Amino acid sequence: MSAAHTATVVLGAGPAGLAAAHELSRHGRPVTVLEAQSQVGGLSRTVHHQGYKFDLGGHRWFTKNQDLDAWFHRVLSGELVPVERISRIHFGGRYFRYPIEFGELVRELGLGFMADAGSRYLWSALRQCVASKAPVDMRQAYIAQFGSRLFEMFFEQYSEKVWGRPCHELSADWVSQRSKGLSIWSMLRDALGQRKGEVASLIERFHYPAAGYGRLPERLADDVVRQGGTVVLGAKVVSVECHGPGDYALVYECGGQRQTLQANAVLSTVPLGALVRMLSPACPPSVSAAAAALKFRALVTVNLMIRRPRVSDDTWVYVQDKDVLFGRLHEPKNWSAAMVPDAAHTSLVLECFCTRGDGIWTMGDQEIVQRCVQDLEQRLGLLTAADVEGALVVRTPNAYPVYDLAYGDHVAAIRSHLGGLPGLHILGRGGTFRYNNADHSVEMGLLLAQKLLGHAVEHLDVNTEPEYQELVLPQSGQARDRFSFIDPAAAVIRTGAA
Repeated sequence: MSAAHTATVVLGAGPAGLAAAHELSRHGRPVTVLEAQSQVGGLSRTVHHQGYKFDLGGHRWFTKNQDLDAWFHRVLSGELVPVERISRIHFGGRYFRYPIEFGELVRELGLGFMADAGSRYLWSALRQCVASKAPVDMRQAYIAQFGSRLFEMFFEQYSEKVWGRPCHELSADWVSQRSKGLSIWSMLRDALGQRKGEVASLIERFHYPAAGYGRLPERLADDVVRQGGTVVLGAKVVSVECHGPGDYALVYECGGQRQTLQANAVLSTVPLGALVRMLSPACPPSVSAAAAALKFRALVTVNLMIRRPRVSDDTWVYVQDKDVLFGRLHEPKNWSAAMVPDAAHTSLVLECFCTRGDGIWTMGDQEIVQRCVQDLEQRLGLLTAADVEGALVVRTPNAYPVYDLAYGDHVAAIRSHLGGLPGLHILGRGGTFRYNNADHSVEMGLLLAQKLLGHAVEHLDVNTEPEYQELVLPQSGQARDRFSFIDPAAAVIRTGAA
């Protein structure tokens, strides 16, 4: 077993870990990134197969932070294409635009339906006004925002499909993160044009790397290496040994050999519960129990290669129906023509939400492909089985942190313990057990690096904003995440896709 030393070790080569490594190495700090997979990117990687490129579900870049957005465009200069977002919900054999539009609901469902939905919303709003406390679970939170009728139609089935448990067993925190500020009232005001000038939406148009979202972590990793850092693939960390403040030994397996890397700082993006189990000395039993209680949902992506120029105009389709195996789909060609081998072909990425070890997770590749193609043909009417030329199935564990009713207490207990280990930092979706978008994880990484460089910023404040993530409210201060001390001229800028 060999031993080496570096100032900072990053566990995981996803967006958060690589953003931190990129910022540190750009300022001359020695950094090593250890990644268990054979490819960088984590949940944001792009898989290449027979001339096709598949993301693990569609990832788009959007952020309310103008400085962060400028950073993104510098890193991927020359590689971005604009995409117009067209998203729909499939429910009961019908399609509805998403976000939900008041006018369409009136046209499709009639005034009687909307009167019922409106009266239920008013009733829930009145109940909330006299309630002694805020909503606790997901069901309460959605009903408070949309009323029981729209909750039952557009949110209940899909939410339970994603999370694999009833909405009343899930925390209201997820709703607050994803849709706070949206309601049937805001939909009506949008339809009447009364919110124009009050909010700016980021959801209608976005930029996307032409060769797939994985280009972002690939460019970051490339820059880290060019600036003197190290990225080790196939490196599975088995132990994080703490010998004192700022004195850590990382034991990992790579190429059949066990190696040790000494570090002053450890930046962990591995799932929070897994990090606790890696620590030596072992954590107190209460902390270990909290770690064991944290659960993740897994994801099986079924990637179909299709002999047709196009299947639909959608960027996403959210599929509510419980008896359809997948919950969301996207057509990569609608994001970038470079995602398919030629103009005569297209592809679909179908996301099947599951739990590691359950029926979907353990289903054979051929069976799960057949089920998905059957649903596409018979339930959604998007293609025929003869259109499908091939398929690739990718299984991803630890995809979505499950916000059950006790998760907050478990995370707080773990963070309290980790606070007594100077030099050990958590970041990223899995690392903090926080439902981050990729921009949040990148921002966390950049801010943590800047914190280690001596700037007064706090990376754990990211993704705690009180307003809906996809809306920019006037005068919503961004002082927390200003990148004014970053010199744009010093940023690594290259053109051309690899």
